[in-house]
Amino acid sequence: MKPISLRFSDINGTLKEVLVSEEKLKSSKEFGIWFDGSSIQGLVRRYESDMRLKPDESSVYKLNGMRVYFCDIYCGKRPYEGDPRFILKKVLKEAEDMGYEVKAAGELEFYLLKESEWVDRGSYFDVSPKDRAHEVKLKTIEKLGEAGIDWDTAHHEVGYGQNEIDIKFDDPLRTADKILFSKNVIKLVAESEGMRATFMPKPFVGLPGNGMHLHISLWKGDENAFYDSKDEYNLSEIAKHFIGGIFMHAGAITAVANPTVNSYKRLGEFEAPKYIYWGRKNRDALIRVPEILSPNSCRIEYRASDPSTNPYLAFAVVLKAGLEGVKKGIEPPKALEEDIYENGRYKMLDRLPGTLIDALNAFEKDETIFNALAPASKEFLDLKRKEWEEFTTRRVTDWELERYLDL
Repeated sequence: MKPISLRFSDINGTLKEVLVSEEKLKSSKEFGIWFDGSSIQGLVRRYESDMRLKPDESSVYKLNGMRVYFCDIYCGKRPYEGDPRFILKKVLKEAEDMGYEVKAAGELEFYLLKESEWVDRGSYFDVSPKDRAHEVKLKTIEKLGEAGIDWDTAHHEVGYGQNEIDIKFDDPLRTADKILFSKNVIKLVAESEGMRATFMPKPFVGLPGNGMHLHISLWKGDENAFYDSKDEYNLSEIAKHFIGGIFMHAGAITAVANPTVNSYKRLGEFEAPKYIYWGRKNRDALIRVPEILSPNSCRIEYRASDPSTNPYLAFAVVLKAGLEGVKKGIEPPKALEEDIYENGRYKMLDRLPGTLIDALNAFEKDETIFNALAPASKEFLDLKRKEWEEFTTRRVTDWELERYLDL
């Protein structure tokens, strides 16, 4: 009999796993499976190590004939409030208390490499043989289908060897589970084909970075609360206030949605956002409103986030900001459809943080977003500040060697 995989995430969004037998799972149903939480990044300290995993029966998938459960983390008999899943659940409960159900989808962009080189020089929507990753995509979506994960589209992206697979709309908690599961499957399939998949935000100078665009809508029963047929953009006041809330907290959100030093080398290039504005057609807008062909398709697309983020935390902070916008009736600026660079309009727009430390400073000062991640907020801030310090003070980069070695 195959083992059962119990999975969860650390604060960075790194997928973790423990394998258990059927008998162990059944005997531990009441209290969960024990593990040492002090050995996991961003959980508890060594003198608070005992933690437990409780499988979420609504989030079970299959991988090579093995059942995979995503789990909630417990301390004793209580949910651990620093668990990224719990943090997202808190925000979803807030939405529920406001009378809304949230639907969310995610786009995963990644590069496929062979011996550190691109597997092809294909471009957007190219087909085989220009797209040499065609078989990898076919095997990946086959695995996702077998797992029970609904996907929408898969295609070659703009960069050499760059590809995208999109996860279909679901409850944000399950969408975040599926994003982590899908990243794992993509890496496994690539490895089986002698390739390497990377979700690094900006692996190559001069080529597009990897984004993880988030699609979000609020619903009341069967009605999409973001839709209004009378509006020019088919957007309701609720949707516009949701955008306004995100803009109000855009700097702090960036620390969570773009949590690595490398993230900031992607922003501002190849349609990745740099300026805080929204519109329908501009793909370098922070928020885009994709073409709406029916009430059900009405949504916003948050375009700054990248695959290095913890998807639970990314959804949590974007939703938290949006819900505050709805509560307070925060109006967004007018949508922009023109080329902001051609007419110099960009000079009048607010910008996203330019470096990780700038984003972390914004995060620390933003009470709403900082508290949305509590009690993991300080741990997140400390971890990321250490990362920045290591980058700026302890590592000698290739750029430094090229520029200064002959001094």
